[in-house]
Amino acid sequence: MLVRPKKPSREELAKIFKDPRTLKAFEQVFEILPGEFNNQQQNLDDVQSLAESATAQAALAMALLYAVEALAEVKAMEPVHQCNCQHDDLTPRYEHVTPDHIEPTQIQYQETNSLELI
Repeated sequence: MLVRPKKPSREELAKIFKDPRTLKAFEQVFEILPGEFNNQQQNLDDVQSLAESATAQAALAMALLYAVEALAEVKAMEPVHQCNCQHDDLTPRYEHVTPDHIEPTQIQYQETNSLELI
C-alpha cells in the first residue's frame, strides 16, 4: 500500500501554476491519485495471486504428465500376451460332458436289531 504524499499548499502551487484552472486541476490530482494507486496495488496483488495459482496448476499438470509417461513406460515393458493355440481351425467345438457323480447299481438292505451296537 502506498503512503499518501503530502499535499502541497495552494500558495506553493500558485508559485508554479499561474492559471487558476491549472492550479485547481493540479490540486485535484493529489486527491484522486492516491486512491487510484491503492486500487492499482490491489489489482497487482490480484494478478500476483492469479499468476501463483497458474504456476501451481502448471506444476501439477507437469507432474501428471510425468506420471502418465512413467505409466506408459511400465506398460511398454509389460510382457505381451500371445496365444499359443495349435488350432488353425476356429470353428466351434462341441464336447460331450458326463456327470461325475456315482450312481449305485444295487442297494442291499440289512435288518438290524435296535439293541445291537456295532
